[in-house]
Amino acid sequence: MRFAKAAALVLTATLLSCVLARPARAEVSFDFFYSNLSPHGSWAVSAEYGRVWQPSVYEPGWNPYYDGHWVNTDLGWTWVSDYDWGSVPYHYGTWTLDPGIGWVWVPGYVWAPSWVVFRTGPDYIGWAPVAPGFSIGVSVGFVEPVPERFIFVSSRDFVAPRVRTCILPEGRTTVIINRTKIVNNITIEKNVVVNRGPDVRIVERASGRRLRTVPIERVARVAPGPHVTRAAFAVDPQKAKHGLRAAEPVSAKEPLPVAPGNRREGREPRVKESPAVRPNPANTGRDRIESKHGRETSDAAAPRHRPQPPAEGEIDRRRQPAAPSRGSEAEAGQNAREQDTRERDARERGNPPREAPAVRGPGRPEAPPRAAAPAKAAKQKDKEKKDKDKDKQPKD
Repeated sequence: MRFAKAAALVLTATLLSCVLARPARAEVSFDFFYSNLSPHGSWAVSAEYGRVWQPSVYEPGWNPYYDGHWVNTDLGWTWVSDYDWGSVPYHYGTWTLDPGIGWVWVPGYVWAPSWVVFRTGPDYIGWAPVAPGFSIGVSVGFVEPVPERFIFVSSRDFVAPRVRTCILPEGRTTVIINRTKIVNNITIEKNVVVNRGPDVRIVERASGRRLRTVPIERVARVAPGPHVTRAAFAVDPQKAKHGLRAAEPVSAKEPLPVAPGNRREGREPRVKESPAVRPNPANTGRDRIESKHGRETSDAAAPRHRPQPPAEGEIDRRRQPAAPSRGSEAEAGQNAREQDTRERDARERGNPPREAPAVRGPGRPEAPPRAAAPAKAAKQKDKEKKDKDKDKQPKD
């Protein structure tokens, strides 16, 4: 009996040790990214990478790696952003410059101390975000970022507390590119992604001070949540065998999650679109526009333009009578002359023209004059007959 109890205790302890020893990986999802980043920016649709995020601080000339600094950790060179939201987009996914939107973040689900590649030389150090198609753990061709993506500082300023104040002018990029070489040291060590980057000894020699290696657990704003554990950054070894991608784009066809403050069902927040992914009028037969709730409607349902009233002091052309043309003026004159001729002929024959009835009251014409009495008409007729008979009698 005692042997059975002892065996049960040993088995229980073994199972507990296995459970506790298993690394607790940090599970992130698009819903998690959406709820955490929506208050700090807006979501857009990129023609090439689907749903992407752009921070509200973005403006022309902004670069995602202006505001922050580098820390030498036991997992390599780690970027620490100055932004409150920087723990997510600088360690999951990567940044890219969309031609229609600007700098945007493409979601990814693998943590890294920094998703950048470096260029180093005796006097300069630069870095640029990896492309969204960048992978580690597999033998694939590496695509170097274009020179315009790189930020350069003097080697002695690489570990400055805020690199924005040390960034070299863009006009010198071409010269610096020729004096530096690419350094891509992003690898997987003990199931965790590391970025060794520039040689620490070169940075120490340029800065004139010794750099200590800081445990990643002691670095703030490098992962979501108040506490950072190395086990949370571990990747699945089975997935690592097939390669780990820096970013995994989300299709624009995927419905957006419901963000805090927008709980009404069936309503998506409005998103910007890269011009290249707008609906093709050839497929729909007419252009389509986006309503204020983010849904597309045909232009037939779009509000029509209504003419605005004239400004103060401006003549309202809509209410002014049209000016008569030269042809209409000539025709009116001709009609007036013809009317005068008819009236003159009528007076010569003894039949003056009748005047138009005067208006009596609103819309009621004056009653026509009464006809002559029958006796008077007969008398006038007899007189006319006698005058004719006299004309027929022979003259003496």
